[in-house]
Order: sequence, then C-alpha cells, then structure tokens
Amino acid sequence: MAKRSTKTKGAAPSAVGGEAGIRVRMYRVGFGDFFLLTLRAKDGTPVHILIDCGVHARPTNSIDRAIQQLETETGGELALIIMTHRHADHISGFDSGSEIFAKFNVGRVWMPWFESRTDAAARAFQAGITTLAQKLQLALAARNNPDDEQYESMASNITGAMAVAGGGSSNERALAVLHGGFAGKTPVDYYGSGDNPVLPDALVAIGLQAKVLGPPRDTDLVKQMDNRNHQYLAAVDTLMEGASQNTGSVFGPGFEGSAHDYDGSVFGAGGPLKLQKTIGSMQPDMLRAAAAQADNTLNNQSLVILFNFNGKSLLFAGDAQWGNWSNFLFGGALGSPGHTAPTQSAKDILASIDFYKVGHHGSTNATPVDALEAMKNGVVAMCSTAEHAYGSEENKSEVPRKPLMTALETKTNHQLARSDQVPVEGAGVINTPLAAPFVTPTNDLYIDYAF
Repeated sequence: MAKRSTKTKGAAPSAVGGEAGIRVRMYRVGFGDFFLLTLRAKDGTPVHILIDCGVHARPTNSIDRAIQQLETETGGELALIIMTHRHADHISGFDSGSEIFAKFNVGRVWMPWFESRTDAAARAFQAGITTLAQKLQLALAARNNPDDEQYESMASNITGAMAVAGGGSSNERALAVLHGGFAGKTPVDYYGSGDNPVLPDALVAIGLQAKVLGPPRDTDLVKQMDNRNHQYLAAVDTLMEGASQNTGSVFGPGFEGSAHDYDGSVFGAGGPLKLQKTIGSMQPDMLRAAAAQADNTLNNQSLVILFNFNGKSLLFAGDAQWGNWSNFLFGGALGSPGHTAPTQSAKDILASIDFYKVGHHGSTNATPVDALEAMKNGVVAMCSTAEHAYGSEENKSEVPRKPLMTALETKTNHQLARSDQVPVEGAGVINTPLAAPFVTPTNDLYIDYAF
C-alpha cells in the first residue's frame, strides 16, 4: 500500500519561511501553547510540524478559528505532531477540534515516555495524578475560598475539566485523539532524554534533524520543581502559603484538648481564637500544596526537542521545570557527584540555538538563569502567555515573570514576541509593540517568525 503524503497542499511555497526555509507560527488562543513549525523542502513545498494545541486559562475564544486556520494552512497534512505533556493548556484543542483532526493525515505522533500505554508503571503514575486532581477539584470547590481559584485551575488543567469556549474539554478525550483519532493509522512514539527519535519520511527527506533533551527517565528528577538560586526570583514556597485547612491530628486522642481546659490568661490578649488563627496562618495549606505539586509534576514530564534545519537550531522546551532542565544542563541532579556545573554539551547546544520557545509561558521555574545565560545573544524567542492567569507579583510568582521577561528582552536583543501583544476579540494586551522580525497577521490569530 502506498504511503500517505505528509506534505501540505494548502499553503503557497512563497509564503513559507525566509532564507533558511523556516517559519514558526504561534497561535494566539490565550493561556496555552499552539505552535506550527513549517519547513520548506528544496522544491518549495512546505512540510508541517504541530507542537501542542490547547488553551485553558484566560481563553480568547479563538481556539476553534485557529484550528480551522490550521486545517486551511496545512491542507490537513501534518508530518509530525508533538504533544509535550498532558496539561489542558497544551492538548485541549485535540478534543474540542476532534472532528477536524479526524480528517488529518499525520505522519507520526511523539509524546513523553510517561504516556506509554505499554508501560504499566507510567500508566499507574498518570492515573494517580489524574485521580488526585479530581479529588483536589472537589475539595477546593467545597471550601469555597476565593483565594483558591488558581489552585482549582491547576487541578482542572490536569483533568481538562475547566470550561473553555465551546464547552468543556476532557484531557482523556484529547489523549484518545492523539493515540488514534486521525485519518488512517498513525504511529505513536514515546520518548525521554537521550532517545533517538524516529522522524517521519517527509522530514527525513528534507534533512531535518531532531534530538530529545527531556524529560529525564529518573523520576526523582521529575519531582524536582525548584532551585531558587538558579531561577528568576522564584515564588514563595507554596507549602507555606495561606492558612491551614488541614483536618486530622498527628497525636492520639489522649493528647487532645480544647481552650476550656485552660485558664483564659494563658492565651494572652485576644484570647484563644486569636492564638488559633495565628498558629493556623503558620501552617502549610495542604490542598494548595498538593495542587501545585501535581501541576508541576506534569510540567516536568515535558518533551523537550531540539531541531536542526538548514544550519538553524530551534529549541522547544514545553513546560519543563527544574528537574527536567537540571538533567539537560548538568547531566543529573545539580550538586550530586559529577553534576556541579553545566556540561560542555549543554553549553554548546544553548550557544547555538537560533530560536527558543520560552518554557511554561514565562514562569519563573521554567527558564533557569544558567540556561538563558548560555544562550547566544540575539536568539529569537516566542512566549505564549497571558497576564494574571497564575501567581502574583506580591509573592514574586506572576506569570509571565517580569524579571525573566526583562532578561529575555536583553538576551534576544528585543526579539521576543509574546502572544498577548496583539488584541484578540477585545482580550487584554500589553503595550510593547512586536519587534521587526515578527509578522502580525491581519486576522489576529497568530504571530509568525520566518528565517
């Protein structure tokens, strides 16, 4: 049986790429990643790679139009789809746009090794995170605390339960599409750091090269979310935020008592209620901590891919956080024997990249200082983000993190494009114009960079 073509029949060759024949398109859907990488073959034919397709927080109600534009642009032909990780803001579009994607011819699908359907440990691990997220959603909703909103959002990002434009979206349904919801039978591959990926024929034919830099196979590294000395002013530890809502006791009933067991004078001014509130404010809020931990664990599963084409290098980092980066930067856990400084290999890679897809929407824990410092001056960057979706400036956790954005502006020589720089149907917008290398479309759906 003849192999299906994965070359587009939708876009004009003259519209694709600059001298190197590369175009990166960042779709502007809100707080979510949706990137189309288009490469020009020698005969001028464009070949397409889709990297994630989703939105979660602060949607601009444009995801449906963006998927329709994707179909028109590619003619329903994708050489490769890369799903970096299973958060709704990276995969919800595969569910909401399933009827359109069912018509697509796709050469291959790449996912992180955590998604393997034949690895029992990986399946159990993912099922456990999903179950925890479902319980957290119910528990956080039950206590009806307005300050829990972003933690409820973290939990729903894991399950895909938060409503988006056009109705609710399920991550399980999106994953089902990725595993077999396209026209014909699409091979699915699961990769981790150091694996040699199988490129579809259409990409081999045009000379594309790819390396898998993450996620690590070491699950202990996947659990490492933060390293304050290597981040852009990291957030206050989520384990120490807010007031305690814990139930239960570490001690047995024989050690329990109430205020009535004591003379009122022992509590000082304000009495027992004030003392109780003071103690409570010093305790970790375990529901919020669990939501943040589950959210970060999925981020750290991100597939990190380095592409090389026609002498140009492009790094797509997904939402990789510290453990994932540490494995790439230092070859293992920073501080362990033999892993005390960035490896020469990591420095060489970072010094050579021409394009960087900013990790985790510009959050403080997804682009380490060491990584950005090692990148060459003038690297071009794109950041899909939306202000006020997560975190706060008060505890230095706002997304995107302002000191990181400032550092990126400097490193890129002001060649940084943010998806919230151009308004979409009245959505909020920052006041910085796009730099010269980027093309602002008239239809407001995407921002292009060609080189």
